[in-house]
Amino acid sequence: MTNKQELELAQNENTPVSILDELAASEDEAVRRMLAHNPNISVETLDKLSKDESQFVRVRVAAHIKTSTATLDYLSKDESEFVREFVAEHLNTSVETLVALSEDRLIVSWVAGNPNTPFEIIEKLSKDRDEFVRISVSVNPGITIELLRELSKDEDENVRAAVAKNPKTPVDILSTLSKDESEGVREVVLENPNTPA
Repeated sequence: MTNKQELELAQNENTPVSILDELAASEDEAVRRMLAHNPNISVETLDKLSKDESQFVRVRVAAHIKTSTATLDYLSKDESEFVREFVAEHLNTSVETLVALSEDRLIVSWVAGNPNTPFEIIEKLSKDRDEFVRISVSVNPGITIELLRELSKDEDENVRAAVAKNPKTPVDILSTLSKDESEGVREVVLENPNTPA
């Protein structure tokens, strides 16, 4: 089979799963990358590709919606920060792995945005020294109203803007933020669907 044929098969959603499985052994990284992006790839082939020498293939595996919790747990220890970022935001990542990744300063902001991150970790990260972590917490769909209220008073205007952006933010907090000293925060309040007309 030519390289061009392999690439076409790897990206075609109608390619039979058995052929997709065979393509995991391709010597061409581009084929393996396309394969890891195919929506019909098997969980077993994704697991096999999680051990690929190319971080770009492993990133695609970490980002794939079908990737299993076990494979994500394995990839959470990957040497590539880029791979670990995708693991940290994946909805199939186990709570145990999210807790472990919350200690990784390079990717903690990704953990902070995952709705499956336990409340105790979210609460701790809401006080993090890094404003990007607090921003991720502020837009996390699993955040509590109490934490939104605390973060709406954050010293960093980008954190307050993230609170204003969150669709869970109640009207009383939006009302307070509509009077924020930052024009940017006030503009974001106007875009929130909970803001009264």
